[in-house]
Amino acid sequence: MIVSFSSGILYPKQQLNVVDKPACPVFGRHLNYRKQVRFLNSGKHFPVRFENGYLKRRVCSAANYEGVWEDPDDGSDDSEDEDEDEEMEEIDLAYESDSEANGNGKAVVSNGDELSTRKYEENLVKEVEKMLGPEEIAILEQNEAPNLEKLSTAKWKPVHTFALAGQIKFMDGLLENGYDIDLLDKDGLTALHLAVIGKREAVISHLLRKGANPEAKDRDGATPLHYAAQVGAKQTVKLLIKCKVDVNAADNEGWTPLHVAMQTRNREIAKILIVNGADKTRRNKDGNTPLDLSLCYGRDFKSYDLAKLMKQVSATRSF
Repeated sequence: MIVSFSSGILYPKQQLNVVDKPACPVFGRHLNYRKQVRFLNSGKHFPVRFENGYLKRRVCSAANYEGVWEDPDDGSDDSEDEDEDEEMEEIDLAYESDSEANGNGKAVVSNGDELSTRKYEENLVKEVEKMLGPEEIAILEQNEAPNLEKLSTAKWKPVHTFALAGQIKFMDGLLENGYDIDLLDKDGLTALHLAVIGKREAVISHLLRKGANPEAKDRDGATPLHYAAQVGAKQTVKLLIKCKVDVNAADNEGWTPLHVAMQTRNREIAKILIVNGADKTRRNKDGNTPLDLSLCYGRDFKSYDLAKLMKQVSATRSF
């Protein structure tokens, strides 16, 4: 091992031995100056700084190293340290340059992607137009905007399809072209009804922001809240309640959302409805209350659990 102290050099005749007992031996020396450690077999330097105390330096447990001791630095020449600092600054600057280059590279890649996409679309148009016959091209040219009359049937409505499929972008395209957001299909369902049935929470929020009627009824008199209770969509139930819907709205058979929640045995939704003003004593056309429906399932734990809920929980929200 070679230990250098900048100026004068002391060459010991004997080799420095490192004790092999610890796995990574440690040796210390009281020093008030800087030194460099250089290994003969690798030629590498290891700069070390000392500040009035003992330095402990772990080294590998190699057997023997020849060493050279250099005299302490008198402080008159710090050229080596300055060189090291300059080298570190150069590394930092190089790193910053690389980072800037990477940032610019991302912008170039983004622009390149846009150009590639635009080029692809142009080529696609040309390719498809070659495939289409004269009549097909004529249909394409006649429909700059979606032809809703041809795209719709009594059962299949485009906006309903997009709502259930979660295609908000295409759904908005239809609405911007004058499509009725509360249009009913042959079953009396709106797009909001179908989004609730499909548990499309993002679509539900979007439709409500766009002005969809949260209390629209299908041909059976069921509201979106009825369907939210049926499919167990707890977050949708909360969202519809925030829209001030009638939690006691009854369908054509006199069933409220709470009746539906008890039929599905969903305790969480039943509790949300009760806390927000659902009438526990409301009877349907068959004369059954929500609790009656729960007890019709017989003597099981869920029946007792729901019965306890109906007896103990009361409304905390005033309407």
